[in-house]
This record gives sequence, C-alpha cells and structure tokens, in this order.
Amino acid sequence: MDYNEWGAEYLNEAERIKERLAPLRRQARQAGNEEAAGLYRRIALLNDMYLDCLHTGRYLVRIGAER
Repeated sequence: MDYNEWGAEYLNEAERIKERLAPLRRQARQAGNEEAAGLYRRIALLNDMYLDCLHTGRYLVRIGAER
C-alpha cells in the first residue's frame, strides 16, 4: 500500500472541501436567520469532514515517509 499516494488523496479531498466552505460562509452571512442556521449546520459538518481529511492525510503522508 502506498501511504504517500493515499495521504495525497485525503489532502486533495480536504482542499476541495475547504474550497466549498468559503462560498457557503459568505452565503450564510447574507442569509436570513432561519436559512443561516441551516447553512451554519452544513458548514460545521463540512468543516469536521475537512479536518478529518486533513489530519488523516497528514498522518498517512508521515507514515509513508517513515517506511
């Protein structure tokens, strides 16, 4: 198993999620209360996914460098 390649895939996915978060945050700032609440819940979920992918990717790359 190539940990570097696997880690890079996780890091690429983290970057894609991060790019999606920016417009959602702008949209939430301009939305009404009810719509903003839903957007902030979605943002929180995506942010958790982003952090999971980021940490997992970094871990896999580090493991790959050690092997």
